[in-house]
Amino acid sequence: MRKEFYEANLVQDLAMGSEAALLQFYQLYADRIFDVSFHLLKDTGWSEDIVQEVFVKLWTNRMSIKQDVDLWPFLYVLAKRECFNKLRSIKRSHAAFELLAYHIESQSETADRMVERKELSEEIEGYLSQLPAQQKLIFTLSRVDEVPSQQIAEELNLSKNTVKNHLARASKSLKQARSGRNLLLSLFFYFF
Repeated sequence: MRKEFYEANLVQDLAMGSEAALLQFYQLYADRIFDVSFHLLKDTGWSEDIVQEVFVKLWTNRMSIKQDVDLWPFLYVLAKRECFNKLRSIKRSHAAFELLAYHIESQSETADRMVERKELSEEIEGYLSQLPAQQKLIFTLSRVDEVPSQQIAEELNLSKNTVKNHLARASKSLKQARSGRNLLLSLFFYFF
């Protein structure tokens, strides 16, 4: 029996709802559809999915298939369309994933920084609490609130040299207390 006649009979059987005809078409064309899909998608799993989608569409559209034409071009076009739809879906999913990953990463960094700042702040507060009250006040005004030494001296009714001496002693005490500790603390005390 000639291929065209055989296929025309299968199309007619398919149009009448024959699952056996669908199985025959699957056996005839599944490998070729897979090859087309794999060539475009470069993924075995996705290519297998495309084969399934093409045969689902063939079954769904069985009533509209012309019986006097070769079925392969129809299946080939279906396979390519499904592949392009898959590629668009992958691109959208990838873009969405990238956006989600960016937001998760930025939120994670923000949360990490907040935790680090809180820990650093608590550690600094712990060091400051070990200082005598006058040194702590002067150090906090100078290094944390960034009040100039002259203004601190005027507000506390002290000489500028007394303020500088308190700052020097506070810095020395804090450096000794934190020896070998956190680099961030070292930088904080070094620059202040």
